[in-house]
Amino acid sequence: MIEKINDLIDLTEWKTKKQINKELQVYGVQINERTFRNQIESHNQQYFAHQKDCFMAHHNGKGYKMTKDTEEIRESLRDSLKRGLDQLSKYHKGIKALGENANFNLSIKDNELVFVED
Repeated sequence: MIEKINDLIDLTEWKTKKQINKELQVYGVQINERTFRNQIESHNQQYFAHQKDCFMAHHNGKGYKMTKDTEEIRESLRDSLKRGLDQLSKYHKGIKALGENANFNLSIKDNELVFVED
């Protein structure tokens, strides 16, 4: 699906979801937010499996971009990591607020961040 969108409009430049929708309307194409995000996730999973040569990057404020640029991909992945850590922090605070033991550790193992709940 993302490839079809990329065939219709140029995703090699940063575009917000609003810009993408506006450009797609010219072709009579509409895509809802959930479907769009799922299609990006599916595409990027194929990139991770070396089945696609471009990554659909996301950047707060800039939007989305189809890229092969390793720095843009790293920046997008760092943003995903930050979002994940924010979610872990919210989980910890929520469990703590419930009065339960909410101890966890973050550590690096084999150059990857590992979440360990005590």
